[in-house]
Amino acid sequence: MAWKERVDPHPAYAYAVYEVMDDKGTFMGGFDMLTGGEQKISTVSYNVIDKDGNVTTRFMPGQTTFTPISLLRAVDKGAEAVYDKFIASVSGKLKDLRKNYSISMNDAKGKPVVWWDLINTIPIKVSGFDFNMKTESVYTDFTIDLQAEYIEITFLEEA
Repeated sequence: MAWKERVDPHPAYAYAVYEVMDDKGTFMGGFDMLTGGEQKISTVSYNVIDKDGNVTTRFMPGQTTFTPISLLRAVDKGAEAVYDKFIASVSGKLKDLRKNYSISMNDAKGKPVVWWDLINTIPIKVSGFDFNMKTESVYTDFTIDLQAEYIEITFLEEA
């Protein structure tokens, strides 16, 4: 589901988020940390009885689930675009509820190493206050959690 015309990722951030529409990506913001997005297949068990009456339990794959993706950055003007998507979701603007997003993980030179394509994604949580001078925080944290119906990962070839 990767969009056709990948853009050059934003070099100042380890992770860059793009909203994907009509096979093109619009830069939404850069982030310093990415967590979550685990993919898990549940199993369905069933029993098999052999000719001697012995029962063996076997498993087959069932439903796949994806945990929310959490992105972290400083609270500043750069967080506004993704925050606005959350507010649109909360206010019931149905056309803004499910969007496709792509996240690039960039190396030190700003070159993408991995892309995560998040399909039918809803912003489900933004952070509250997270700043403590006693712990010598570098900046006030802003996090947003995205819930995707499907996650596709593209690993790029090494140079």
